[in-house]
Amino acid sequence: MAIYHLRLKVISRSLGRAARPGGATRRSVVAAAAYRSGERLYDSAQEKWFEFDKPDVIHKEIIAPPAAACWVHDRQILWNLADQAEKRVDAQLAREVEITLPRELTKDQQIALVRSFVKDQFVSRGMVADIGIHRPDASDGGEQPHAHVLLTLRQLDPNSSTGFARTKDRSWNESPEVQRAANEARKLYNDTRLPEHKEALDAIEAKRNVNVWRAAWSEYANRALESAGSTARIDHRTLEAQGITRPAQPHLGIVRHVEHVYHYLKDKLTHWVAVKKKAALYSELQHYQRRDPAKLAEFVLRLADMAETIANDFKRPTRIPEVPHER
Repeated sequence: MAIYHLRLKVISRSLGRAARPGGATRRSVVAAAAYRSGERLYDSAQEKWFEFDKPDVIHKEIIAPPAAACWVHDRQILWNLADQAEKRVDAQLAREVEITLPRELTKDQQIALVRSFVKDQFVSRGMVADIGIHRPDASDGGEQPHAHVLLTLRQLDPNSSTGFARTKDRSWNESPEVQRAANEARKLYNDTRLPEHKEALDAIEAKRNVNVWRAAWSEYANRALESAGSTARIDHRTLEAQGITRPAQPHLGIVRHVEHVYHYLKDKLTHWVAVKKKAALYSELQHYQRRDPAKLAEFVLRLADMAETIANDFKRPTRIPEVPHER
């Protein structure tokens, strides 16, 4: 069944943590573009090539506003210049939109859906969008089609040395009017907790960019599903707003691989315990040989029982809690 997932995040130059000795000292938007496109790209600021093994990339393209210069469509030039336009050591370099695509659509239908959504919602406002569509294997044996969309944070400016405007377009984060109204509505509701103030807060929150884009994705995806003859639909609203009482399932990410990791660690732990037990048994055997030879025969018999117990305890199949499948 089709599922809803749309997440926005900002790629910044700052690591967000202390740099490890010998490790990276900053994040690279060029590396982010290389990973999402599966291309080998050169980061001129760090004088370093980035290349990732990404056989699951099935489509990539750059969509720019009309009359954009030709260099905008060169991924390596685009993101190196976007990086050069930022001066702060902790500067925000790009916005990423990560979207799960309906399995019910074909590859070409998924590409057309992402392309129309990105053009209408982002490129029409002046952003340059770098799209990468991936179709890795999912934990349930099917595919996990999803799109990564990297968005520039500045308007294009042909008169600038970097090709980007001197200042960022803050309305792409949030318009000042909506931000101010949301802050006032939230403060009022926190003070009163009245239902009518909660409704007013929800109404203004729906106008925030992130929520506008989330709602728009539902509309675009559902139109595509309907056109494809599928009865599946997605809904961006919370489960409570949809009248669904079950708790929300968390985004698993790497946790969905925990079962494979568990069995690997179990095998390693079993081997380690067996070695430790064996060493302890040999130590006890030497003790009997030196001090009480009469008990040696009894110990040998007990040794066989202990070995069987170890095998049963550490090699018996162990059930672990099922991890919900994620697509």
